[in-house]
Amino acid sequence: MTAVAVGVLIVMIAISAWAWRQAPAKTAAEQFLGIWRVTPWGKQFYFDFFGLQIVLVLWMLTDAMTRGTYLLFALCTLAMPIVGAMSAALYWLLRAA
Repeated sequence: MTAVAVGVLIVMIAISAWAWRQAPAKTAAEQFLGIWRVTPWGKQFYFDFFGLQIVLVLWMLTDAMTRGTYLLFALCTLAMPIVGAMSAALYWLLRAA
């Protein structure tokens, strides 16, 4: 699992850096909103994305309750809407530290 978490972090950081260079700030926001407007699948994408985030938050909460890592849980949960899966991967890597 640790290797998977590291892999997710590396891939997501690389893709995020590439995407930011291709479409910074306002352009990225417009493209993100365009996904919702264009097709019914855009709406499915959003609900799936946020549904998966909710499941990850519940997993992190359960783990935090077991380990007492509430601060790490709170920080990763707050970062999740911005950095998505990177947040859960970071939680996995830091939770035992």
